[in-house]
Amino acid sequence: MFNQRGSMFATVTVGSAAPEALSGSSRANPVPRHAPRRVGACPGVKALRFGGILLALIFMAAGATGCNGWFKPVRWSELGEQQQSKPRRETALRVIPRQNRDVASLSPTDIVYVMQRVGFADEHILDLGTDLHNALHFSGAAAITYHKDTVALFQVDGGELRIRTRSGAFDYDLARGRFVTSPASER
Repeated sequence: MFNQRGSMFATVTVGSAAPEALSGSSRANPVPRHAPRRVGACPGVKALRFGGILLALIFMAAGATGCNGWFKPVRWSELGEQQQSKPRRETALRVIPRQNRDVASLSPTDIVYVMQRVGFADEHILDLGTDLHNALHFSGAAAITYHKDTVALFQVDGGELRIRTRSGAFDYDLARGRFVTSPASER
């Protein structure tokens, strides 16, 4: 089990030792019948080591060079070239998530339909639609504010989305994807 240097991890002898080694013969260095085999010297280990080193080098090269030339942003023809080159401007309108026990994941069509019914312009729907979706999906309720004034409140209540604005109250049926008449808003 030990090699000539005294390390027990470097080599392991396969088979039994020669009878002369056990009897204490005058030979200084008995040769075993079978050649010693190194632990972990199977061909698969070398391939794994090489693969691991190669993978680490690839990750280091990708991290050092970055992905600047490999990926390009998506161009939306519907938005036009002028709007894509402009940075997103800051508006005074903001979506503030509020806690609610019910949550819902609205489709993009539902978000656009609801925000158009409330009276938001197309540019505000593009700016605030994703934030409103995330607020309703994770928190269940949201408020859209203009500076410090609340413009609209959205709250998921079971299978409906309740919307309260200065102009009235609307209930949106999430399963059917349409507005339902509300007695409070009709009076």
